[in-house]
Amino acid sequence: MTAERTQSPVLWALAGLTALGLAVRFTGLGIQSYHHDEVITAARVIPGDFVHMLRQVKGSESNPPLYYVLAWGWVKAFGTGEIGLRSLSALLGAATVPVAFLIGRELASNRAGLIAAAIAAVNPMLIWYSQEARSYAALVFFGALALLFFARALRTGQGRDLALWALASALALCSHYFAVFAVAVEAAWLLLALRPRWRLVLPAIGAVVAVGLALLPLISTQVNPTHIGWIDHSPLPTRIFETGAGFLAGETGHVIAEPLRERYALFPAALVGVALALVAFRGSPRERRGVALGLAVGLGTVLLASGAALAGKDYIIERNLLAALIPLTTAVAVGFAAERARRVGLVCAALLCVYWLAFDVYVTRTPNLQRPDFRDLAAQLGPPRRPRAIVTWKLAADPIRFYLDGPSRRAYRGVLPIREIDVVSKAVVARKPVGLPPGFRPVERRRLERLTLTRYVSPRIRQVPFRLLRDARTGFGRNAVVADGPRAAPWSGR
Repeated sequence: MTAERTQSPVLWALAGLTALGLAVRFTGLGIQSYHHDEVITAARVIPGDFVHMLRQVKGSESNPPLYYVLAWGWVKAFGTGEIGLRSLSALLGAATVPVAFLIGRELASNRAGLIAAAIAAVNPMLIWYSQEARSYAALVFFGALALLFFARALRTGQGRDLALWALASALALCSHYFAVFAVAVEAAWLLLALRPRWRLVLPAIGAVVAVGLALLPLISTQVNPTHIGWIDHSPLPTRIFETGAGFLAGETGHVIAEPLRERYALFPAALVGVALALVAFRGSPRERRGVALGLAVGLGTVLLASGAALAGKDYIIERNLLAALIPLTTAVAVGFAAERARRVGLVCAALLCVYWLAFDVYVTRTPNLQRPDFRDLAAQLGPPRRPRAIVTWKLAADPIRFYLDGPSRRAYRGVLPIREIDVVSKAVVARKPVGLPPGFRPVERRRLERLTLTRYVSPRIRQVPFRLLRDARTGFGRNAVVADGPRAAPWSGR
């Protein structure tokens, strides 16, 4: 009876945290328009039959197929709108909350499990990618399952837990290639810690290796420098720093076409430091081992990925390292739950969760912290009244085309016969010369939150070289060009 009374409040608390995780993910799920990669999912990969989807994954993606297989079936019931398609990621994100509880309980205690679940429910980075129509929520969910069964296998040494670890690891690998780094850390640890049970460990690891080898032909066909060539434009240490800031405060930088706001990560960083200090000075041996496990898997994932980058395979950006986030947040949760620092730990855990929850609400009310509003931008652009070119930054081209009414094309070269040029720029450069060809004069300027739309019109159709539009001043670097409207001359782009 005592055990049942103890478990009942824990289960009710976990149910409440899971409900919170669902609420913060589904509230506002459709507020933000699709971003570039989501448009690829919704408009290129998912539509069509199953074979078409697999061909698109092979030819135009750089991720494994599991998420797209799930999403292909999901949209048959819920559609390709923002809420319908993103709801798959939202459910996977919410399902990670109870898994985080089980991990924390396995590593330390029910208290650590509940704190880990609370952190998983409200962490801004986890919420952001639970509201993205891409594979990242699947990576986090299956990676968390793999971590759970890895921790159990270390304790029990049983073949069942090793088999479940292998299954979850294989699903994580089939969700995102970067899962390989977390899986590699766990596999090496299992080999060392369970040496006497090698007859059980080797088949489990061998099964995961077999899945990885089966993915190699797909990886080789998906390698395309144009997909990831932009990544190494910033130094590796900068991207590692951005990953840390993102883990603590969500996406506040280049993903939303803004400078990084690292100030939002300062308070969470201080509280993380408190959690690690608590377990170092007040934690039990079991709690210290739990923190060590979480840190080893999380930091090991980052270190192995960094080693691959230094070896020439540099794909490091914060979202690709999401497999490290649940191990790291679990280590923080165990630190807050240290037995001999209960009151301080609980207060700090509550402060962290309240801060993150408030920040999550703040993001839903602050357009400058959201994905650019391409729906509103397309509405402001309106239907073309004359041959038109839209000058925008590269990752905005596909979302604009997705939301525009009527057909449009993205130009890559050549000469464009146009009478109108619509420039989408940062507000700070909107009133400065943009470098357009002579004959186009500004006739309208609209402020759209942090963007400015300026319309330039010529009295007649002019043959405008693509390079002039590509290099126009917008504040985003080199531009992309979208053209639509009635064409008065044969199309010269691709």
